[in-house]
Amino acid sequence: MRTTFCTLLFSGGTLPNFALRSLVFTLLFASTALAQAPGNRAYVGEDVYVASGQLVHNAMCVFCSVQVEGDVTGRVIVLFGSLNVTGQVGKGATVIGGNAVVDSQARIGGDTTVLGGNAVYESDESFGGSAYVLGGHLSHVPLAHGQVSAHPRLSLSPLFSVLLGVLVLVLLSALFVPQVRRRIAVSQSS
Repeated sequence: MRTTFCTLLFSGGTLPNFALRSLVFTLLFASTALAQAPGNRAYVGEDVYVASGQLVHNAMCVFCSVQVEGDVTGRVIVLFGSLNVTGQVGKGATVIGGNAVVDSQARIGGDTTVLGGNAVYESDESFGGSAYVLGGHLSHVPLAHGQVSAHPRLSLSPLFSVLLGVLVLVLLSALFVPQVRRRIAVSQSS
């Protein structure tokens, strides 16, 4: 008997159980792969601290926080934790389920994305790219009057995020419910 990917995918439990298992395995494999390269830091449940004068390529943290006072030449990824930048991040930063604080002397070279949390920044020069916040607030603490943003800054309120989530669930249920009804009708007629 030949086992296909779909058989492995949907056997042994419900779809939510499979989705949770997939998320856990993805996080574990991603952190392991990221940690294998020299100069990277990836931790689960333990904070990442890049001291002033220290150079790190990428930093990834799951269920913890990242404090950057030195230089990160690549990306910073934080899942369910906080990001505090007073140093330099070369390419960009992503925070899911946490908050980001960017100091006036800090610099993030690429785009900054915060999902399900808040972001606070003091200077528009801190971002080399765009800043997006979904499910929280993007707060600017101005240092001087008349600062003009060179890149887009977008913040979508938690209410919008909830409505977007409900819309996604409705669309997904519209895709799967007709298939389930057809299977039930076919099995009852046999």
